[in-house]
Amino acid sequence: MRIASFAVAFLAAHALAGEPVVAPVPTEKMQPGYGVVESVTEVRVVPERSAAAGGSAPSAARAKPMYRVAVRMPDGSVQYRDLAKPEFRAGDHVLLTNAGDILPD
Repeated sequence: MRIASFAVAFLAAHALAGEPVVAPVPTEKMQPGYGVVESVTEVRVVPERSAAAGGSAPSAARAKPMYRVAVRMPDGSVQYRDLAKPEFRAGDHVLLTNAGDILPD
């Protein structure tokens, strides 16, 4: 328990120092469709733990720099995707695919 609280405090401190540290977007939250990019934010994505590989607590040191793209869908909901490069800007019309990709519309 003490290690988990230390990890949370470490991640929070790192987020205040620079880019926010975030968990990957869960696959079950990704839905395909068209939308408009609302924002692109620089973040650090902490890799998910792997119990099969003897996973340990998430580490901000292992977090990868990414860009979190917020896309407003026609029904008013917002979906998020993480990209390695800032390929889109606010206002761009895009297509979110079943595979979790973002394509220009």
